[in-house]
Amino acid sequence: MKMKRTKIASALLLVAATGWASAQEIPASKSVDFNASADFVAAAEGNEITLTQTAPEGNEVGNESVLSQEGDLNAIVVEVTGDANEVLASQMQSGNTFFASVTGDGNFLESEQDSINSVADVVVEGDDNMVSLVQLGDGGPIGFIFNRSINSVSGSGNTLSVYQGDGGNWANNAISGNDNSIFVDQSGEWHESYVRELSGDANVLDIIQDGYYNVSDLTVIGSDNEVEIDQDGDNNAIGWTMTGDGNVLEFEQDGDGNEVATGVFEGSGNEVNIDQIGDVNLATVETIGGQANTFEINQVGEGNTAYAGVIGIFNEFDLTQVGDANEISAVNFDGLFNTIEIEQDGDANLALAQAGIGEATYFADANVIEMSQEGNENIASVELARDIASSGNEIMVAQTGDLNLLDLLVNGNDNVISVMQEGVGNWVTDETGGQFVISGDMNTFEVTQMGNDNLVTGSITGNGGTVSVTQVGDYNVATVVQM
Repeated sequence: MKMKRTKIASALLLVAATGWASAQEIPASKSVDFNASADFVAAAEGNEITLTQTAPEGNEVGNESVLSQEGDLNAIVVEVTGDANEVLASQMQSGNTFFASVTGDGNFLESEQDSINSVADVVVEGDDNMVSLVQLGDGGPIGFIFNRSINSVSGSGNTLSVYQGDGGNWANNAISGNDNSIFVDQSGEWHESYVRELSGDANVLDIIQDGYYNVSDLTVIGSDNEVEIDQDGDNNAIGWTMTGDGNVLEFEQDGDGNEVATGVFEGSGNEVNIDQIGDVNLATVETIGGQANTFEINQVGEGNTAYAGVIGIFNEFDLTQVGDANEISAVNFDGLFNTIEIEQDGDANLALAQAGIGEATYFADANVIEMSQEGNENIASVELARDIASSGNEIMVAQTGDLNLLDLLVNGNDNVISVMQEGVGNWVTDETGGQFVISGDMNTFEVTQMGNDNLVTGSITGNGGTVSVTQVGDYNVATVVQM
């Protein structure tokens, strides 16, 4: 499944068409330079206010300006250089454009656009600046983007706050530096939030989207960053990539048909938490060449799908699903000392855990796979080492309920496999109902079945292996062949 993407190029063309074209239609420019506080109101259509503030070096007071426009196709251009300046701007009606450049430290910039088809473009360079952008206006039907916010922040300790309401708005942010804080709040439908690049360390990013058909896209390059994305509604999508260490990412979606999909993810010591509440949701996590990362996916509802893939060492995956007809797939393609924990509570669920598969050179040693299913008619499948033997792994599977099936294929040495099934009509076989297969030396295989009409059938090939089968109940069958 591919995440639904919108055409950013089209949105940028809209910016050009409505923003710069609006400025070209202005019949006469009104350009004012300020060195002190001033209030200016342009109530007619097609006006432009150009504000330039320069505070002397070492100035502790700074300048203050309030700018207001009512009408259509107006433009405000602000350039602030220096410290401790304050600019307040507001625009009403439609087709307005706000451009601001802030260079210096400790400046405050606030813009409010209560209109449709408006653009806010802000560039911040410096430290400890505060920028607040508010855009209100209905984005129209079927996702037509009306208001756009385009922001670039470079420096440290800056705060950028973007609020967009009424639906159909677009926010594009780029952050470079350390200890910056970015807050994006979008309420309504058809919103899009993009963080094209969060580059630096110890930055904080908080995105809230309330409605349906919202899109949030994130790229993180750096370490010790904190990212939180919260979507409340249906058919929302989160896409993200990350390179760096010690980052914390939290994604929460409440609704049906939502999706969290990862791109390239490289780094160590990162924490990723995904919570989805609703039906038919999708969550995927993949990491390449990382270590000591922690991934947690929680899904509550029916028909949900969770996938986790890893190449690396000392990574931990914790995948939990509550509900019926859910699917979990966890693949440790190539790596050592990884831990995969899968838990499903409900009926007709499917859990798949694989290790040492993919390329012909892949293997997986000293990993832990724990799988628990509670409910009826569930299927669990464990496949260890398809081409090259993997050794020293520990596999534990527990199934509670009736008519559950475990498919088991293990290739390697010194592995420990422990199976517990409690209920009626449970099987330990392969996916076709045939024998399970374990090959290698010094493997330990333990099966406990409690209930009636249970079945264990399969073969073990190798030397020094240990087999223990315990069945409590009536009409049980155990067929294990050692060669």
